[in-house]
Order: sequence, then structure tokens, then C-alpha cells
Amino acid sequence: MFYEGTEKRLEITCKRNLLEFDNFFWQAMVKQAGAYIISQVENEQLKAFLLSESSLFVWKNRLLLITCGETHLLQAVLYFQKRVQRSDITSLLFQRHQNHQPNRQKSNFQQDSLQLQRQLQGDSHHWSENYCGDIFLFGNNQQPHSTKNILMLHDLKGTFFECLQQRKVDAKTVALQLKLATYFNHFTIDQYSFEPKGYSLNAIDGQDYFTLHLTPEKQSSYISFESNLQNNQVTKFHQHLIKLFSPQRAYLMFFNASNNTLDIETKVLI
Repeated sequence: MFYEGTEKRLEITCKRNLLEFDNFFWQAMVKQAGAYIISQVENEQLKAFLLSESSLFVWKNRLLLITCGETHLLQAVLYFQKRVQRSDITSLLFQRHQNHQPNRQKSNFQQDSLQLQRQLQGDSHHWSENYCGDIFLFGNNQQPHSTKNILMLHDLKGTFFECLQQRKVDAKTVALQLKLATYFNHFTIDQYSFEPKGYSLNAIDGQDYFTLHLTPEKQSSYISFESNLQNNQVTKFHQHLIKLFSPQRAYLMFFNASNNTLDIETKVLI
């Protein structure tokens, strides 16, 4: 059985107080994409929902929805736009990484971006060298606590990875291997091991977050780790992940905002 670990991402900033939206709204929005909520952690500034396919984070004026598998993320965008007026949306970033089996997806980026363009006059960006992916961007999508970086590791190897490939490994065991207590001891962590295999976690501390998703498929083994922490706060953990999983390919995507523009840079690590 093949599972598409490659992710789709949606970041929206708006004038509405999203923390006032009840959980039934977020459940319905996630369902539109083809996923469901497994569990939740929250504090006064941030809600984090662990999903059957990745994660949803909600701040006062911003949301981040990440999905994988064969989800149709555009449907979640359209559902959100029924609740929030266009004039309330200050920015929207819709991102799709290159799928291993694009024919299994319910749409492609070109189809999604055309629908978004009808409602928002944004710009599309495409990467075709080394890292492959697409982004539709309206506004600059940046606030002080916006996403800073995404680490993407492909084609994993190593003793621990072989264990993850063969069977379900309980979440506590995975957390010990990841050394979460060493690198992120102040964070509240919500984690889940999937049947028959796979692992996801959300972590929050005030307005800060990080999330990690691991797909140990033979055809498309993949780890993503992203956060709104500064690069110097996560560099050692990035190095630990690379050492633990010995990927054949590794990319680091930076989101840098300055002068009301968003500069997106992709660095090839391996």
C-alpha cells in the first residue's frame, strides 16, 4: 500500500479573531480537506490540532493547516472563505510540494491556483531545480510568529528507520529517539503513532510551535519538521534528525519577511 507523505500547506492571516471560532468549525474545515482531528492541545495564545493527515494550528489572527496523503486542501480554503469575508483576509499562502504519485491527487497546483486567483489577486511561484514545489501567495503572510523554516528529508535509512518501516512503534519510543526532551523541554507536546506505521507530533509554547511528520514508506520515506522558531534555535535538532535518519536528500526552506515582502529561499543540505 502506498501513502503520499508529501505535504500541502495553507497559511492565512486575517483581521478576525480566529480563537473565537469553535472547534466544530475547525472540524468541519478539516473534513472538507478529507482529514479529521485526532487530538488537541492549547494555551491562551494558540490551539494545535493533530490530524489524521498532519496538523492544524490556530492563533488569534492566523492559521496554519498542513495535510498530506490524498487530501484536497483547496476545499478547506473554500470553506474558510465562506465564513470570513475577503476584505478580512490580509494574506494567504497555499503551498504544494512535489508529489511522488501526482496522478492519485484530486487536483494539481495549476487547478488550485486558478480557483484561488479568481478570488485573490496573488502570485504563483514554481521551483524546478533540486527542490520541486509551488506556492500561491497573496499578501506577504508574515507576522512575528509566522513559520520560519521547513526541513524536508527524503529516502531515509538507518537502524531506527528500519524498525519504523517494519511495524508501529509507540510514540514514547519515537520521542526518546528524537530527543525531544533534550531539545524542546519547555514545549507541550501532542504525539501519535499511526497503524500500521507513521508518526506525527505538534508542540506549542506560548505562540511558538513546531510540528514533525514521519512517513516510513519504502517508496517515499519522508520527514518534515517545521516551526516558527529562529534558525539558531532548531539547527542542532535539524542536525540530529539528519544523523538519525541518514536521508539521501535534504532541503531546508526559509521564509524571510522584510519591507512587506516575503523572500522564500530553499537550501540543499544533501
